[in-house]
Amino acid sequence: MRHVIGLDVGGTTMKGAVLDETGRILVRGSRDTKLHNNLPLLIERMAGLIEELKSRVTVSVEAVGVGFPGPFDGPNGFSIHSPNLSLRQVDVRTPLLEAVRLPLAFENDLRTATLGEAVFGAGKGVSHMTFIPIGTGIGMGNIIDGQLLRGAHGISGELGHVSVPGNQAVCNCGKAGCVETVASAAGIVRLAKEKLARAFREIPEEAQMLPLWQMVGGNLHQLTAQLVAEAVQKGDPIAAHVWQEVCDITGWAIALVVNLFNPQMVVVGGGVSEAGELLLDPVRQSAERYVMKAGHEKTRIVRASLGPDAGMLGAGALALQTFTGSAEGVSTLVKNE
Repeated sequence: MRHVIGLDVGGTTMKGAVLDETGRILVRGSRDTKLHNNLPLLIERMAGLIEELKSRVTVSVEAVGVGFPGPFDGPNGFSIHSPNLSLRQVDVRTPLLEAVRLPLAFENDLRTATLGEAVFGAGKGVSHMTFIPIGTGIGMGNIIDGQLLRGAHGISGELGHVSVPGNQAVCNCGKAGCVETVASAAGIVRLAKEKLARAFREIPEEAQMLPLWQMVGGNLHQLTAQLVAEAVQKGDPIAAHVWQEVCDITGWAIALVVNLFNPQMVVVGGGVSEAGELLLDPVRQSAERYVMKAGHEKTRIVRASLGPDAGMLGAGALALQTFTGSAEGVSTLVKNE
């Protein structure tokens, strides 16, 4: 049984684990990564976590897989731009290799999460899968015929920055109308704030009786996507209107993906997916309205199963890939259905 380390590097925390070929985690650990343009210290913390994990197991660790935030040139271990870490055009592979002396495999963190769900999670056994995490923003990773899709420059999957006709909300990317201005945790909060504030201006007495208003005590800065979901279940009409708009746009975006890639399965993850069928049922209905009917009836839209471990497990799967003889893809790990 082979054993590897999967490392998921985030903007605030990095998580790592020793796992085997089945995805079983032997040990896990974490380090803070709240760093600003400090690659040497980041490498030191990555190497420290790797060494700690190795020291806690008796098995031999054969390789390390790393999921790194932001556009990333995986084959060369090169960070193109990582806004959360304030890094741009830096070589991550060389200094980390010098520190840990183990074979290294790198990939963008969204694609390692995609790989995690494909190999060990909801998409196990599926050779055509799309992973869509909905958190602060919304992204996309694709497995096509058992291969992880990267794009010519390693930056494929920016579903959140497709413009929605009629949407004028300004996105953090500088454009207006992006999918993630609505279909994301931040989008949900923005819509709820706008609609609650308008209701308070126009009908203050009724607004103060709304479950969502009472849940935050009138402090709109305390609104979260989770609270909006809870308010929907309590019958709040404003929360329900927000939720309907979010699910409609999410379904529209998924329909685009299904029309373009014809996946067997769309796996929805991220924090917003914790709403479960409250989210997925109306999203499926919306996608059905927008998708081209012929040939797509068999595409399933399901919830991710690995939660926050997807990236870490996917990084481990990436490391395992280096010992399978399939250096260009994951087809030897992603089995055809």
